[in-house]
Amino acid sequence: FCLRQSVNRFLDLSAMPLDPSLKQLQIKVGTVKRTKKEYEAYMAEEGVQRSKIEAMKAEGKEEADIKKQMEVLNDTLTVIPDSRQRLQKYAVELRDFLADSQDVTVEPESSSPEVQAILEARQILREVDLALGTQTSEEDSHEISGGKGEPDVGDF
Repeated sequence: FCLRQSVNRFLDLSAMPLDPSLKQLQIKVGTVKRTKKEYEAYMAEEGVQRSKIEAMKAEGKEEADIKKQMEVLNDTLTVIPDSRQRLQKYAVELRDFLADSQDVTVEPESSSPEVQAILEARQILREVDLALGTQTSEEDSHEISGGKGEPDVGDF
């Protein structure tokens, strides 16, 4: 029985090793996702802290308590630029990796892992642009949309 499970696991196609470039793409997408989530959490925390401080001031809370909350806000404000810079760096690395991997034909209907990873990467890059308030260059947005406002279905 144990040998049978081992053989079945060995023959399982989903357990086959990934193409090294696909693995790199998945790692880069995961890095951008995690860093984006971290950046958004810090931005949300900043808003919450500012609201909390304003409410404390309006309620006439003790100055020491307000000062302590200001320190918490300052700690948050200290890490936001670093988080933003790392997110920008990882997004650029992902964009560059995608640009260097133009030999894959992207068809949205395809269920191949490569195509799905490329589509996911493009989506996360659009989300990063929204989160950072940045815009891809005109050439990039034309390339991503196929120039017609439609999803890219041509060669990548």
